[in-house]
Amino acid sequence: MHVFEDFSLGSRSQSAWRFVIVALWLAIVSLNHSMVESTPDASRPECSPVGNEVFTNVTTRARITQRFEIYNPHSREQLQAVKGMGFTQVILDWPNLHREASELGLDVVMANWWTADTEARAIENGIAYAKRVDARRLVAVSMMDEPERNAPETSFSFYRTLYQDLRTRFDQELPGVKLEISHWGPLASWTPDDYESFIPLYQATDRIRLMPYPDLHEGPLSDVYYQMMRSRRLMELADRDLPQVVILQTWVLPEKPKLPTIGELRVMAWLAILGGADTLSFFSYDPQVWSQTAGFTTRFAELMKELTRFSRQYQAATVESRMSSSGVFSATVRPPDGRPIALVANTNRTTVDGLAALAVVMRKAGPCRAVQPCTRQRLPLGCPSAKRCVRCPRRSQCGRRP
Repeated sequence: MHVFEDFSLGSRSQSAWRFVIVALWLAIVSLNHSMVESTPDASRPECSPVGNEVFTNVTTRARITQRFEIYNPHSREQLQAVKGMGFTQVILDWPNLHREASELGLDVVMANWWTADTEARAIENGIAYAKRVDARRLVAVSMMDEPERNAPETSFSFYRTLYQDLRTRFDQELPGVKLEISHWGPLASWTPDDYESFIPLYQATDRIRLMPYPDLHEGPLSDVYYQMMRSRRLMELADRDLPQVVILQTWVLPEKPKLPTIGELRVMAWLAILGGADTLSFFSYDPQVWSQTAGFTTRFAELMKELTRFSRQYQAATVESRMSSSGVFSATVRPPDGRPIALVANTNRTTVDGLAALAVVMRKAGPCRAVQPCTRQRLPLGCPSAKRCVRCPRRSQCGRRP
């Protein structure tokens, strides 16, 4: 107010200078304000990572994985090899192998690479290939692999529109066949805004393919479980209940030709199977790469037999699982007619809570005892850690050596 009074009463030169000063001051304030508004503020909820804490010590209820998939076998011989390991389906980037896969009793997912630049004729060709697959064996058509990384110029709304068009068509021409898409995430660093941005992608699929590859950079193996939980949070936002295909790493980076150890794969596989994955998948089948690590192929085949045998035996069971803050995964498997199975897995590469690095301990549960001792030889399931036990609640089931 005083500024305008001075301008009307003072000298013209002084008033002009004052006007310029005030204008500059206002411009600086405006610029600072805009800079503050455009800079992410970690104190604002929409800019803060969601993190894993909200999923820690939270009970998840699920069924045991029944589908076991592997990427890219490239010959009939390789198809026979993965069938012998216990795999039930393959995802093919060589569509001419679908007939051999079907003859061997393998279900088939047809892989595609569709973006906004893909011509309509190419999409038609992909659908035509899918129609050639034995209808009893074709389970899904994958539209795209990691679109946010491989085709960042294609908006998620494109896939939502494509999905809606194809879903209507598939219901008539390929009934029962699912449409799938994969993505890299959700990551622990994601903010609520990141989650919001992926809602259209989750509205563009019948199944979501997740790629937790923590071993690429020696990350915590618990991220397999947490990525599944973060994905379910995104499903809630998208109002979609999507089966999850959890893909584990059996490939190497050119600059770091190191496969995960079988111990690491075993822990990650159990997290997926008991954490509610519809399908456990591995990328990819590459005998040449596998042969560079002594014993890997043989031990991987043994791991697959362990996993698939358990899956068949307990296919009707329900599972309750959770992840502790120390990275110890615990699950109780409850068959409809039999004693519960208790499993504890240490996702750490070091000893934690009395569990050896990458240990997977499985025991049948028995009648409740008054107090369960905690030792390395006996790890009751109801205990919060291997160092401290609690009195068993009435009518509960506590883990003990069968």
